[in-house]
Amino acid sequence: MKKILGLAVLMMVMLVSVSGLAQATSDSTTTTVPVFLNVPAFVRLTLNDADNQFNLEFDPADPYSTVEDTVALLAEANVDYDVTVSEIQPVLDQENWANLLQITIDKTANNFGDPGQSVFNATATINVIDNLSLGTVPAGTKIADVIFTITSL
Repeated sequence: MKKILGLAVLMMVMLVSVSGLAQATSDSTTTTVPVFLNVPAFVRLTLNDADNQFNLEFDPADPYSTVEDTVALLAEANVDYDVTVSEIQPVLDQENWANLLQITIDKTANNFGDPGQSVFNATATINVIDNLSLGTVPAGTKIADVIFTITSL
């Protein structure tokens, strides 16, 4: 009888263990998975203008008028930034005129320098009237490339 009783108790223990195991696996229907994100500093500068170039034209009928043109640039960034003119690259044989270029950036535009997007103007100006000795330049003559640089702060 002791053997049968011992066997019954052993079977009860096994049954409880198996039902506990079954219950543990049936309760495990969800799990938590962590999500990590890496967004490094991002800055981008593009033209936001229809003609995408400075068109400087001297008007002989009004020789003392300012010779200038403006283009719009788009800055996109997720950090604070600054935009500068990093270089004015003269075209061969146009160095004298290219060296007279003055480029200004309107840093008062909405959101300029802050994370997000900002459309701002850059203006090219050249003093022709005081440099007439440099001669003529045919219409459509490229004198330089202006390189703008956006840098995260």
